Amino acid sequence: MLAALGASAPLSVTALAAQQVPRPDTTADTLRTAGLAPITVTVTRAATPLEAVAGAVGLAAPPELLRSRAPWGLDQIAATIPGLLAANRFNFSLDQRLSIRGAGARSSFGVRGIKVLLDGIPQTLPDGSTELTNVDLGAAERVEVLRGASSSLYGNASGGVINVSTDASPAVGFAGEWRMLAGTFSRSQVPVLGGPALTWARWQAVSRFRAGPGSAALTISRFTYDGERQHSAADLRDVTARYRVPLGPRLKLAVTARLGDDPLADNPGALTAAELARNPDSAAAINLQQHAGKDVTQFQAAVTLRREAPSGSTAELSVFGIARNLSNPQTFAWIRLHRRAYGVRASLTQPLSPWGLVMRVTAGLDAEQQRDDRLNVGNQGGMPDTVRQLDQVEHLTEVGPFAQVAMPLGLRTVLTVGGRYDWTAFDVRDRLVTPTNPDDSGRRLMHSPSGFVGATHRLSGAVELYANLGTAFETPTATELANRPDTAGGFNPTLRPQHTVSVEAGARGAIGERLHYSLAAYRAAVRDELIPYQVPGSAGRVFYQNAGRSRHQGVETGADLAILAGLTVTATWTWTDLRYTSYVANGKDLSGQPIPGVPAQWLHLLWRVRPGFARGFWAEVEQTHASGVLVDDTLPTRTSPWTTVDVRLGWDGAGLGLRLHPFLGLYNVFDARYVGSVVINAARGRYYEPAPGRNGYIGLEARFGK
Repeated sequence: MLAALGASAPLSVTALAAQQVPRPDTTADTLRTAGLAPITVTVTRAATPLEAVAGAVGLAAPPELLRSRAPWGLDQIAATIPGLLAANRFNFSLDQRLSIRGAGARSSFGVRGIKVLLDGIPQTLPDGSTELTNVDLGAAERVEVLRGASSSLYGNASGGVINVSTDASPAVGFAGEWRMLAGTFSRSQVPVLGGPALTWARWQAVSRFRAGPGSAALTISRFTYDGERQHSAADLRDVTARYRVPLGPRLKLAVTARLGDDPLADNPGALTAAELARNPDSAAAINLQQHAGKDVTQFQAAVTLRREAPSGSTAELSVFGIARNLSNPQTFAWIRLHRRAYGVRASLTQPLSPWGLVMRVTAGLDAEQQRDDRLNVGNQGGMPDTVRQLDQVEHLTEVGPFAQVAMPLGLRTVLTVGGRYDWTAFDVRDRLVTPTNPDDSGRRLMHSPSGFVGATHRLSGAVELYANLGTAFETPTATELANRPDTAGGFNPTLRPQHTVSVEAGARGAIGERLHYSLAAYRAAVRDELIPYQVPGSAGRVFYQNAGRSRHQGVETGADLAILAGLTVTATWTWTDLRYTSYVANGKDLSGQPIPGVPAQWLHLLWRVRPGFARGFWAEVEQTHASGVLVDDTLPTRTSPWTTVDVRLGWDGAGLGLRLHPFLGLYNVFDARYVGSVVINAARGRYYEPAPGRNGYIGLEARFGK
């Protein structure tokens, strides 16, 4: 079962007071375990007991959670964590649109405003953009989500943090697993023998083995997809190699290399209301004409050294790099991007006792560089021409020192104070200079301090309270700066970073071993919020502007209840209210108007049945409800509310010397027609990205070894 609520059972603050900071507990990834042993999280940049975290933290255990689910992406986890919303476009050219308390809602592709880490290595680049090419949840063992302003720890684009961890346990012998899923989008049918042709399939092979004094793991996967919509095919391939080895009694080395090759990812585009009503499975005509999509290859490598001293101090140094080559035919241009980025992350966690005060200090430095070689040429019916529209080299440098102090005040209270300062420099060299086109080279420097102060207090064995005040700093990404409405080169000279100041209060706890719960309420003031928009004649190109001032507020709650032996329910509810407080756009005062793109209500229920007499058979019923989503700043247009029901059945057993897990699933059982995601402020009414109707799949997972 998942620990998606961030709920905690009785945990010992005295461990921190005694300066004994637990190491990450990779086995404590279920709510049931949370009721029996302390939970330690690392999303706070130091191994920290959950009870000492003065913020909302959600935990999920991907192996059990994702075992029987279709491999769409982070939305399969997001639904179980209150406050983390994932709008699934079912468009693998653009990624899912993730949002935490409004951060990330503006994204037209990839992830914005949220820091994403994989084994502690940032997938988020110095400019704040994240591509999920290398994030394969099939190899993940644990996902931690820190909700709320986190720039004091992670710097730029930290309106929330998602930390994905793979299995760190050493291999005993040779072990592995194989997983295969296949499904169809043919309406009203499920893929069985003699049924409709399969429209998507995914296989994954994982092996773990000893390699000298260390242990290694190799993961290979492929996902082929031909969605319900026209022009939505994808072919995604991934290879990941990991090696961990002790270099001494206290020193450990971890090496990771990942290659993602996505030679095909078609982009069907968004639909108008008329097209949606006539045929939600269609693609935008211009996307078909221009063969919109992408072909991308991405390689990432990282080396991490970690030393743990007997005194409880921990030092960590990571060096990493990424190379990304993108060929991206769009409706307005053919984009070629060669990206190189590398960086260093260093941190030290040290218990100290100055003047008789017991505290734990974490300090460090992040330094990253990014180089984008960007060329836009014309797209003539799906073929690039030789006419340059944009040709420039962009350099980004981000430097951010940080420090955080955690100090127990007695046995029940922990006070945490932190701060950071970030410098993000954007340099551009324009290579498209002619007698009629001036040199648009230039430099932008964006910098900001960030701070955090919070406290936790254990009221009783069943109730833990916390509160915090924090800030977030977010620059426009390089692509957002390069997309200028005046079509000039260089960077948009008027686009500014956005700043957020938020307050939060919450509670979490456990009542016996049957009920675990969490509750968080927040309010944030945002200055210069980055808002996307399109203009007629731009053929779908997205531009950005700052939106004066806005206010974000909401409530996030979740509970995991063991109703009977073999029957549990996980429930999450998120209420979000995002509004402009001072904003004039196109001569219209939008003060008091809702910000588009995020549903006000999100309710999720996951029922699990595993009766003891069933001999390994189990069933899951998942219900999701979302309210309508506003699509435009200046119009009252909303999508319709929607409710879906998913059903999964399976068996856990053994045979032929293997641990076997066959399963089948049926998504959207009642064939609801709904919009999964929207394009905010789209031109010509192209707002709607429809989700598929009823669809089914079958799968099998086989494991061997330890």
